[in-house]
Amino acid sequence: MWTAFSGSADRNGLVNRFMSVAVGGRFARWSLQSLEFAVGQGLTQAAGMISGLIYVRLMPVDQYALYAMALSSLAFVSIGSDMGVSGALGYYWREHGNDWSVIQPMIAAIVKLRSVLLVFASLIVGVFLLKTVHERNLPIITVLACFGLVVGTVACQLRAGIDLGLMRFEGMQRESYYCEAAGSITRLVVALGMIVTGITTALFGLAGQLLGSLSVLAALPVFRRTRSPTNSSQLIGQDGWRAILGLATPTLPTTIVYMAQDPLVLWFALAFGGNAPIAEAFAVGRIGAIYGLVGIFITVVIGPKFTRIRDDAHFARMAGLCLSALVLLSTAATMIAYLAPSALLLLIGPKYAHLHREVVLSIVATSFNLLIAFLTMVNRMRGWVRLEPLIAASQAVAIFVLASHWSFGDSASVLELMVALAGFSLFCLFTMSVLGLLMPALVKVR
Repeated sequence: MWTAFSGSADRNGLVNRFMSVAVGGRFARWSLQSLEFAVGQGLTQAAGMISGLIYVRLMPVDQYALYAMALSSLAFVSIGSDMGVSGALGYYWREHGNDWSVIQPMIAAIVKLRSVLLVFASLIVGVFLLKTVHERNLPIITVLACFGLVVGTVACQLRAGIDLGLMRFEGMQRESYYCEAAGSITRLVVALGMIVTGITTALFGLAGQLLGSLSVLAALPVFRRTRSPTNSSQLIGQDGWRAILGLATPTLPTTIVYMAQDPLVLWFALAFGGNAPIAEAFAVGRIGAIYGLVGIFITVVIGPKFTRIRDDAHFARMAGLCLSALVLLSTAATMIAYLAPSALLLLIGPKYAHLHREVVLSIVATSFNLLIAFLTMVNRMRGWVRLEPLIAASQAVAIFVLASHWSFGDSASVLELMVALAGFSLFCLFTMSVLGLLMPALVKVR
């Protein structure tokens, strides 16, 4: 009996030591990856944020309003040239791993489809900017130059985005940080050039965006060790197109609503409130963007790890753990903004020091968008997208009803509308996630 007890104790000891090593190894890997993210992305984002704060402080209100509209147009074209298509890559990478015989045709299909979508999104933005010229009496040459810089920047981002995503799927986060750092450092140099030259125009800032994207493209061949994922001569069969479109089509309406929502709100603010509300809303949004660094951690570190989790139960546990952590973080950030708004407003200068309520609203909107981004990523990786057209219809109705009865007289009103719309979107996505857990057949794409 003593022998049996000793054998059992030895086995328990081995199991405990094995578990300690496994847990310790997992913790060490997460710690190392978090440290690499903090250093790499911290420096990258710090350079980008400093650039943004320089523009906030130096640009006149009218130029910063134009810059804000141009960046909103850039976001519109960027999302419009994707329309949820790239999200299919994460789903199929999780399903098939790094089987290049399956993945390569999908990458080629995504690149060709995004190129077509870029043309359509650019035409829409061009019409929008021409309408702004007519209503605000802006110089046509300036607006056309803004349009060219926006489209050129997105075209470069389209080419680089898939390469960076695949590098991260394969565990090359550190190398992807180097590439992004090249872009952010270039943007910072351009922003410092604004200080030196005294050229405080929106075009100067947009030129920095384009040069930053070109720098990322130049850095990719240096740091990418794997095969080039974009092969324009790759043959795409019907199965490849069917796989991509089958997952992307249900997400199309939601993506359209999402990409139109904030630019539409800002356009209403410009049309009915003038330059001041949009400049103030965009300025405090820079503070929210600093906190939004967590969203980049989700995309860069958490997302690629989730693509490598094949077990659905483990995937659900990890998703629940991450969602709980994000809720706690969002609550803490909102409390900091509520208790110490003046400290945060120091970042954007004395012109905006009175926007105490606005900075709290900006942090709340950013928190909602952070949770939206995470739930969208999880739902699409699991293929829970069948109900997205219904969600998109509900969001469109909400935008129409709220915007038609909303006042855009000040920046607080603009931000309140953004918070209301983001909160409704979050509720819809969370409901779909719950349905995916309880009734997956109802929401999973076939």
